Amino acid sequence: MDRRVHRIAVCGKGGSGKTTIAGTLARVLARGGRRVVAIDGDSNPNLALTLGLPMAEAQRIPPLPRDLLVERVDPSGERTFVLREPPDEIIRTYGVRTSDNVMLVLMGRVDHAGAG
Repeated sequence: MDRRVHRIAVCGKGGSGKTTIAGTLARVLARGGRRVVAIDGDSNPNLALTLGLPMAEAQRIPPLPRDLLVERVDPSGERTFVLREPPDEIIRTYGVRTSDNVMLVLMGRVDHAGAG
């Protein structure tokens, strides 16, 4: 089996079917035996529904905390941001397994008016 890592981003204007395409692609790849991590970066996350999770379960998915990125300043003063934890640990901690063995990670969600 091909063990290369592929990163696929689905983008476009609102209402163009990005979530449907991303969810379908994730499920097809996972059904084919690939390890799939789907990341929902939409402020109104619905990828969980496309991946087969019931609404009640989708609403309980914890979003990634804001403090996962840590600022580092090198001796020359250049600032960079690095992950506080390794990506696999973040996926294990915050990911939710969906149907077809897709692991879903939620970037964030708007919890109330003015939070976005």
